[in-house]
Amino acid sequence: MNHLLMFWLGAAVVNALGIVADMRRLRVNQVWISPTGWALLCACVGVFAVMPYLIVRQGVRRRLVKAAWALIGDETHAPELRYRRLAALMQAGLIGQAIYHACLKNLDSVSRQPTEAVRCRDEI
Repeated sequence: MNHLLMFWLGAAVVNALGIVADMRRLRVNQVWISPTGWALLCACVGVFAVMPYLIVRQGVRRRLVKAAWALIGDETHAPELRYRRLAALMQAGLIGQAIYHACLKNLDSVSRQPTEAVRCRDEI
């Protein structure tokens, strides 16, 4: 029984550390609950705390990307300006690498697509 309890607590510690590390990587202070709350939840329910975290994390990631896009700007701004804004957000520590790379990938794909005005001008 004692070994089972030690295994349970060891697994809870590993899960809690993984959740906290992921929250730091995303640069968020809380994903539904604070890191301390996740540590307590991991201690109580063990490895089963990972599932609710992963479900809630998806929504938090989407909101972070949406917020970054609001700060970067839309297609009315020059692509160079949008790249500089994205780099400034990363350098200031406001977004993590995962969000930076997701926005950069999306910005690259949007910047390469010709706009309607360019297509119309090329057809003339």
